[in-house]
Amino acid sequence: MFKSNKSYLLISIIILGLSGCVEKKRVLVIKEPIRHTQPRVIHTTNDNSIKEEILIKNNPNLGNHHIEEVEVPANHPTLDIKVTNQSPTSAELNGQTMDRMPFPEDEYNQLKKFGRNTVHGKVYLQNSINDEEIFGKRIELFLNPVTSYSKQWYNQSYLGGYKLTPPDKRLFNYLKSTKSDENGEFSFFGVPRGEYYLIGKITCGTECGFDSSKIIRLAKEIYINGTTNVELTKIIP
Repeated sequence: MFKSNKSYLLISIIILGLSGCVEKKRVLVIKEPIRHTQPRVIHTTNDNSIKEEILIKNNPNLGNHHIEEVEVPANHPTLDIKVTNQSPTSAELNGQTMDRMPFPEDEYNQLKKFGRNTVHGKVYLQNSINDEEIFGKRIELFLNPVTSYSKQWYNQSYLGGYKLTPPDKRLFNYLKSTKSDENGEFSFFGVPRGEYYLIGKITCGTECGFDSSKIIRLAKEIYINGTTNVELTKIIP
């Protein structure tokens, strides 16, 4: 009996000793601090400039690039010309004629009428279907000095297709004219140095791919200094 109690006592001491060495598991919970951040604001800049794409098809007289982007003035989105009064649209004109600007006499008085420069060239149309060249035979050609007055004609009539009122008669004092030969070749002599519009008209019909005869206008801006060689041409139809 005594031995049995002694055994129980020994077992109890061992159990108590072991239980004293066991620690309870501790769970650590790590909480991230709450950060109060302001939303990020992205500022963008709006480019309010307007671009207009002008496409002039089949006209080598306008340079090597047929498509050009230009800045468009706020009050007149046409051909980068800023004006004080809006030009009427074709619908507003309703077939009527657009007025030319007043003749800038002071501007023309600064131009020389005679010079020592020469222009040699050839005028023709090129058929886009068969690449045939149709020469401008025995046609009249003009050199028109580049001024604000002639620019209105070039931009609004030649490029824009508007019909303008007749030009001021004083303009003819500053024009140079000549005629082409059977091969469409021509020459100007005694021309003052400067910028000019080279202008001509060719009448063409079935050989140009048209059903009936049409008058084709040609114009090209050139700079004359010394001896200048130039081709005045347009691809049709």
